[in-house]
Amino acid sequence: MQRMGLYFFILLFFGSCTPKIFVGLDSSGKKRIQKSDLYPLIVDTTLMYNMVIRHQGIDLSGILLIKPVDEHSVRMLFTSDFGLTIFDFELNETEFKIDDCFPPLQEKRILDLFRKDFRALFSYHFPEEIEAEVYEKELVPTAYKIKTTDGTAYFLVQDKQLKKIEMPAAISSLQIDYQNYKNNLPESIFIMHPRLKLSMQLERVTKE
Repeated sequence: MQRMGLYFFILLFFGSCTPKIFVGLDSSGKKRIQKSDLYPLIVDTTLMYNMVIRHQGIDLSGILLIKPVDEHSVRMLFTSDFGLTIFDFELNETEFKIDDCFPPLQEKRILDLFRKDFRALFSYHFPEEIEAEVYEKELVPTAYKIKTTDGTAYFLVQDKQLKKIEMPAAISSLQIDYQNYKNNLPESIFIMHPRLKLSMQLERVTKE
């Protein structure tokens, strides 16, 4: 009886992991798609965001600069309100380079989390062409389930804009929301790890 109870608990747990973004959508099978079909965040000029990292009631705020290094790489420089460099990373499809990082954040598990988050943010975790399970319905968003190098990811696309990415995990489950698009760029980005009570909020700074 105990084994049977454990079996049903496991089914219930993993069944509940299906992302809410698929609710109301019907599976249309597996298809070969291009990365461009997901309308990923592409950096071809320097972007500036006000950024706040929140963890268990503690806030760390400052300015995040995102710069293109070349056609397939970006540099992310996060500086606190007091001018302290929190991190300086370069990343692309295959590399995550740490140019500088505030010592308390240099633990491997924290750096691994940053790597996963920022690779997902720019859709660096899968190739230009990939097989995806497609979920859609007339007049509603389209969702994709894709196996990436960092785990299974779910994408929600609407009106030729990437709206959401979800990557389930036992502890480090990841959600990214892209909101308030202007000139094909999200004005607001929310990166969340609900089980870790960790979030990053980005609000774009534009010149008047």
